[in-house]
Amino acid sequence: MEAGYSKAVIYCRVSTEKQVTEGNGLDSQEHRCREYARSLGLEVESVFRDEGISGGLFERPAVKALLKYLDGHWQSKYVVIFDDLKRFARDVEVHIRLKSELKAREASLRCLNYNFDDSAEGEFVETIFAAQNQLERKQNRRQVCQKMKDRMERGYWCFIPPTGYEYLRDRQHGKLLFPIRPLTDIVAEGLNAFAENRILTQADLCRFFINKKLHVLRGVSEKRITIEYVKGLLTQPVYAGIVEYPQWGISRRKGRHKAIISEETYEKIQRKLSRPDRTPRETDSLEFPLRRVVDCALCGKKLTGSVSKGCTKYYPHYTCNNKECIASPKNIDTLKVEEDYVRMLESITIDRKALELARVVALRIWQQKVADSASGQTDNEKEIKDANKQIDEYAELIHETRLVSLRVRYEAKVEELEQCIRELRKVPETKKEPNFEEALDLALKMLGTPAETWNSKRLKLKTLLHGLIFPVNPSYSLKGGFGTPSLSLPFYIKDHLGTEKSIMVDPTGFEPVTSSVPRKRSTK
Repeated sequence: MEAGYSKAVIYCRVSTEKQVTEGNGLDSQEHRCREYARSLGLEVESVFRDEGISGGLFERPAVKALLKYLDGHWQSKYVVIFDDLKRFARDVEVHIRLKSELKAREASLRCLNYNFDDSAEGEFVETIFAAQNQLERKQNRRQVCQKMKDRMERGYWCFIPPTGYEYLRDRQHGKLLFPIRPLTDIVAEGLNAFAENRILTQADLCRFFINKKLHVLRGVSEKRITIEYVKGLLTQPVYAGIVEYPQWGISRRKGRHKAIISEETYEKIQRKLSRPDRTPRETDSLEFPLRRVVDCALCGKKLTGSVSKGCTKYYPHYTCNNKECIASPKNIDTLKVEEDYVRMLESITIDRKALELARVVALRIWQQKVADSASGQTDNEKEIKDANKQIDEYAELIHETRLVSLRVRYEAKVEELEQCIRELRKVPETKKEPNFEEALDLALKMLGTPAETWNSKRLKLKTLLHGLIFPVNPSYSLKGGFGTPSLSLPFYIKDHLGTEKSIMVDPTGFEPVTSSVPRKRSTK
């Protein structure tokens, strides 16, 4: 042993969690390294263990801790002992870099199955060994990727399970994703609400998950529920029972796992994410409720809101930021725009018969959903009865067959049917029944008196009302005002109810409001 070295540190590593929980690789590595240090007369001061860690060497926690330890004890010289050259590094460039880092700290390297030699020949042989380890690592990775690709082509997800799923061993499919309740219930509720615009923005979805204690169920901090995390959930096709991975040329296909949302819901979410949001952002204040929901009449770009500082006060205004727009002036006082907007809402009316018809139809649909929900329990009992009958049939087959392979398949089928029965017998959580009629009356009142609703001080209510009335942004200019906006279905359905044509223009001079759906020409 070189003079001046009397202390040692040990580095151990295994690359998978399974080796940590089911094997004793780390303990055996540490034991062999301690015995080796004892044979050299060295005192082991510390042991650095990377448990189930793979990937970049300098990102491994124990390697960082080892280098930090050597920096903190610079007055002493240490021998760094490791069990195998593969535990040191499996990449030529990284091998040379780590060796340089340790030598810069005056550490001596010792390996149980390799003797480091600083001669030209020794460094050459060492490089060959490192290159061989690198080749082996890349070959292993290629084999793993090939197996993963093959399983994904057959509909099996092979990467880290998304939130709400876990891998369980299935007799027929091997390692398969299974939903974890109540995690999947919360995720599915949030995704469906986002797709149906009951939750408008990703920021709202963040708050929804936090209020539902998703982070508590995951065992992480509330700070981990971020916009990036939510976007990952929204773009994860696994939730819709889909498996795809374009990086490997794997196109969309039906997965073998259980979905928690429909493919239609997933597509709605993707369409919503792909188009610019025409509703105000969460950071918008009541000072600019029409920001980005009104277009410039001359260039078609969305109006933004901003504040200019004067000599004695601030002046809010809506602005067209399109440099090529010929509008003049481009800054319009917020009070002027919003007064014109309220006047437009006052000119918009829904025929009372249309509101009454909407209430009747909505109540019928709701009553049908309640009836369907009640009949669902009866359907479950029938499915349970059919499943028990199939189990009895498979039990007879198991008793009669002599082939072990067939018996195993029958037993697996019985187990699958029993799991299905357990799922059907699960009692759903009792939720407070919403008062649908009260909610419906409130919604119809909003549509029946839009100007009155707009005067509310709640930004979300303004946003909801605007979205209900206008399928596309209305256009505005200082000279022409709002012109003729396109309206949603409730505002033109009266034309088909046999009533007289309503004049949706007030005495102030607004043009008649037209619908976004063309009317049929008369054949008379």
